[in-house]
Amino acid sequence: MQDLALLNAYNSKDIEDVSLKVINSGYIASGEYVAQFESGLSKLLNQEHVVTTSDMTSAINLALHMSDVRANDEVLTTSFACMATNSPIAAIGAKAVWIDLEPHSIFLDPEKFEQSITDKTKAAIVYHVAGYPGHIKIISDICRKHNITLIEDCDNALLAKVDGQYVGSFGDFAVFSFYPNRQINTFEGGALVCKSALAANKARKLRRFGIDFSTFRNIEGGINPLSDIPEVGWSISLNNLCSAAGSVQIETVETRIGASRANAIFLRSKLSAHAGIHVIKPLEGTNPAYWVFLIRVEKRDEVIKKLKLQGIHSSTLHYRNDQYSCFQTEASSELPNTKKLQESILALPCGWWLKEKDLNRIVSVLFEAISLSKSIEIEFSGRVLEIEGLKG
Repeated sequence: MQDLALLNAYNSKDIEDVSLKVINSGYIASGEYVAQFESGLSKLLNQEHVVTTSDMTSAINLALHMSDVRANDEVLTTSFACMATNSPIAAIGAKAVWIDLEPHSIFLDPEKFEQSITDKTKAAIVYHVAGYPGHIKIISDICRKHNITLIEDCDNALLAKVDGQYVGSFGDFAVFSFYPNRQINTFEGGALVCKSALAANKARKLRRFGIDFSTFRNIEGGINPLSDIPEVGWSISLNNLCSAAGSVQIETVETRIGASRANAIFLRSKLSAHAGIHVIKPLEGTNPAYWVFLIRVEKRDEVIKKLKLQGIHSSTLHYRNDQYSCFQTEASSELPNTKKLQESILALPCGWWLKEKDLNRIVSVLFEAISLSKSIEIEFSGRVLEIEGLKG
């Protein structure tokens, strides 16, 4: 019996061929594919100003820096997210202000979001959890009202839509991930979407130590001493090899995401009627990218163990970042909805690599796992009553 992976790294002959071509060329760090990948992403996302980076976290760090977030400033965010999202806040020395979710959902609560704004609030990060778009239009309006920079974390939400518009187009900045198990796999990589050519040009300088490559070399190819570096940056460029791998996936990514959506629709049709399963519903008017399929169940950890024993990989997706001491913020009783989600959330496979027989197997094993958990609970409760009766 073959294991069913929760996540997968896409591979193809095109990726292998172009990777070998770049390696043999010797132009591994820089070359034509960097600009080609950025151009392809711009067309795919319908966003003019895309700047690739070495990873998603570097893109968020760039966005925070360019939003003038500095030590002791506040950044509104959610704790149910990957550390890749929130670690740059702590690295800058800013304070993460944790916003609770709406009841029984994965979505940031806009009302609590606005109530948390102070005169120290500089920016906000809104994570579209596992490719499910959040209340981004409402939050965008709130941020404009209070003059707060909005960063959309589209980590695994490539081509997800809100009212027909791609996520990543509502904020001042947006970030995407091209980690191996994302919809586009560049071995490692990320991208920052900017709203203007000016911001994109600044980001391109900062991703390579602050160097302005339009003036850095003189006519002989040497370093131009007249080319100043007024603001130091980092070494966070996406290299030519990774860019090449990403470039050849642009034309096929919509097909893969379409397959994941079809799989999610199938799972929803099979699972929604089960009394022991709460299927996470997308917000009205949204079309998720479905990195995974999200449900909530009781005795979640027991269910995960039973699924894995049958070769079906599943997970809790994330762990609350507010529990980590590196953020130097008080955890936790103020996030009751996040706490409840963390205790019951379950991510199931729904990716493009799964066939109908695989989906039916997931449904069957999940039903069995939930049934066994309930049987054990009933049996245990009965024995407790029997023992108490004997004591009486």
